[in-house]
Amino acid sequence: MDEIQNILDRTAKSDALIARPADDTAIERCDRALHEIGLLPLPEGYARFLKSANGYAWNGFEFFGTDRCTEDASDYVLRDIVEFNAYIRERTSFADEVLVLGRFDEDIYIYDSTENSYKAIDRLTSMDADAFDSFEDLLTSTVGLYVEYDEDEDTDEDEG
Repeated sequence: MDEIQNILDRTAKSDALIARPADDTAIERCDRALHEIGLLPLPEGYARFLKSANGYAWNGFEFFGTDRCTEDASDYVLRDIVEFNAYIRERTSFADEVLVLGRFDEDIYIYDSTENSYKAIDRLTSMDADAFDSFEDLLTSTVGLYVEYDEDEDTDEDEG
């Protein structure tokens, strides 16, 4: 969880949308709403993430929270996890054991309860790109890599 907080802290400096942390009540409400549309509850690792950032968007990365978030300055809207999962199921054939957590470009980030793993899958082909043992691993292997690249770019510009 320390690495997640590190990523949140570092991207907050570059205009990330980081919604205030969810409490247990918000997570329970979300789990009930997911159940009502026939989906599994939030995986434990993702629920812990939501207690740090109940919705997150930075440089094209989006991770959905228990509530819809709007950034006033730009009118940017980050959907909530229930709304997005209902939307995506209208357009795809995702199994009920799969919960979509976020997206970036052509990738969708999911939790697959049949394999108890987090995955990055190609949105166009539905093929697995990478699998991760924890949400922290997924976040550090995706957003974390871009944070490093972004900071390296800033350092190069400062030196030039």
